[in-house]
Amino acid sequence: MLKEVIRRKLPPWVYSHGKRWLRRLSNQRPLPPLSEEMLRNIITTDLGVKPDQMVFVHSSIDQLSPDFSFMKLLPLLRSILGEDSTLLFPSTQLTERPERWFAKKEVFDVNHYPTSMGLLPEMARRLPGALRSLHPTHSVTAIGPNADEIIATHHEDVYPCGSMSPYGKLAQKGGVILGLGVNTEIMTQLHSAEDALKNEFPVDIYRSELYVGRVSDEFGKERAISTYIPHPRIRWRRPRQFLEKHVDHSVCKVISVKGRSFYCVDATKLHNRICNLAKQGITMYFRGVHRRCILENTFSKWAEELEKR
Repeated sequence: MLKEVIRRKLPPWVYSHGKRWLRRLSNQRPLPPLSEEMLRNIITTDLGVKPDQMVFVHSSIDQLSPDFSFMKLLPLLRSILGEDSTLLFPSTQLTERPERWFAKKEVFDVNHYPTSMGLLPEMARRLPGALRSLHPTHSVTAIGPNADEIIATHHEDVYPCGSMSPYGKLAQKGGVILGLGVNTEIMTQLHSAEDALKNEFPVDIYRSELYVGRVSDEFGKERAISTYIPHPRIRWRRPRQFLEKHVDHSVCKVISVKGRSFYCVDATKLHNRICNLAKQGITMYFRGVHRRCILENTFSKWAEELEKR
């Protein structure tokens, strides 16, 4: 909770740089170097990722600390996964709660707004031929032969991770989620099952009203895009513990190599598993925010108060 209060008080860039400085300070010894060959072996051998498929990549170059130029990372990743693979990267521009961004009535320009999701997604966004979905809060960058098909209908879905979104299509088409230097706390795909079940999901994920954002597409045409946005109550969750307890290692493979975290997840099997668990009343969220729980209103109001600070 203290972490959330500090995050609200500080400007985004101060908080981000402060986190990096504290992380480096807490590491008594620097991470051993990670070579190109080591990364290739981790992805293909340790995680078992096969070439020429659809892969959603979450990453932290700070945590990877490669011994080669970060400019080589994206070409290396494409060579490992194959030229016929379609790579997806989170590309939201938001650095604040969605409500605050919508209140400003800014126009989200997919051609020029940088992503706030790190260096690798930004490199992918700037790559010639890369496509970026028009969703105002959960934009995704795609490169590869199926890029257009994957992102084309994202803005038509009022649920950010619904069936018409890249997250929904990743689950439908048997894609893979790959984590490089991050743990399973960083995995937007977890929300695709929530959006598939909608009101059948045990937790009321979204605010009740639709928000309308202004988005400028790749041709400079401005559009009005409607979407639901997450309620602050969803902060009360434990994704990593949930996955460790309820999802088999064959579906969500997590490894640590020289102090770095990596994971590989079967998107379809994960989606189905979370849906089945949700129908049994089991989710990654605290019981206190489940529908019909006597504590739901208390937890929700508490989350709202934290957002205002």
